Amino acid sequence: MVNAMKAGVAGTLVVAITAILVLMFSPREPGSRAVGLFGGVYFEGADRADGSWSLGFGLMNWPAWIVVWLVVSGLAFVGDLVSARARRPRRRLAGRGPDSSRSPDQ
Repeated sequence: MVNAMKAGVAGTLVVAITAILVLMFSPREPGSRAVGLFGGVYFEGADRADGSWSLGFGLMNWPAWIVVWLVVSGLAFVGDLVSARARRPRRRLAGRGPDSSRSPDQ
C-alpha cells in the first residue's frame, strides 16, 4: 500500500510536469494564461518592456490533483496486486497442493 502511494506521488508529479510542458509549447495569444488538466495547472508568458520574458506556471485546483493522485495510486495498487498474484508459487501445477490428483509415489 505504501509503495502504491509513493508511486501515486511520483506519477502525479510526472503528470503535472508533462501538463505544464504541453501548455508551455501550445499556441496561444501572447500574454494570455493557458489552463489545463481540468484547471489543475497554468502557464502564462508575457513580453516585458525591456525585451525579456516574464514566465509563470504553477498548480491550482487542488481537488483535481487529489483525484489524479487517487487514480494513479489506485492503478499502482492494482498493478502491485496483479504482479504479486503472478509471482505466487503454483503449487497445484507442481503437484504438491491439496487439489493435486497425483499420488505421492508417482
